[in-house]
Amino acid sequence: MPDHAEPRGRRAGGADEHSLAVADGRAALSRRHVVAGLLALAAGGCKILPIVSKEEAAQQKFNGADYVAKLWDAEVIPVVRDKAHPIEAVLSAVEGGLDKAGPEFGHRPAEEGSPWSFVVRGTATIKEKNTASRAGTALIEVSTEKGPVPVTIQIGPVIKGNSLRDAMPFINFQNFTNQLEFAEVGRAFNGRVTTELQPAIDALAPGQTIDYAGTFSLNSASDRILLTPVLLGPAGGAK
Repeated sequence: MPDHAEPRGRRAGGADEHSLAVADGRAALSRRHVVAGLLALAAGGCKILPIVSKEEAAQQKFNGADYVAKLWDAEVIPVVRDKAHPIEAVLSAVEGGLDKAGPEFGHRPAEEGSPWSFVVRGTATIKEKNTASRAGTALIEVSTEKGPVPVTIQIGPVIKGNSLRDAMPFINFQNFTNQLEFAEVGRAFNGRVTTELQPAIDALAPGQTIDYAGTFSLNSASDRILLTPVLLGPAGGAK
């Protein structure tokens, strides 16, 4: 046998290795074709959706304005129109202690430490109207046994706080998916106020006597009264 001749077994092994290399190359090429095909489909109009949590998905579906719209005429207005307490009686009770006035005239969620929210009505003369800020206000005074109490009526367009939401006995945090939905309902209530009352708000002027009904919340008896109106108009005409 010539010295340069390779053993038959060695040649056979080399051929096997060559075949495996060719097969691996074809498999890699096939995988590249599959990936390229998928990318082409995506570029051709397939939409890749981001992954969101269940909580985020629920929040995207919830619309606070729609929720409030369904309640406004059927439930909110009847509560404010028919169950509001005279503001003079409520403020006099608050002067005697919020721990007594709250249970007697107010409403609050079950959570410990929540403020008391009150639904009130009254008649007053506007002393000032302030619209320099977007959180516009009209200032009135309410007579009590201890003297006049200043009350600030929010006229927006920015309405602060959640007294309207929290004063409604049919609104419960447990009915919502999360805190985001609950907060959105509060904003929707405040937005509805300015939409509903805009003509009446525009017509307000110092010296005018008005009828009003609305809500305010207190953490303590010394808090200032910041009232969110729901019904508002010239004396004898608020409905």
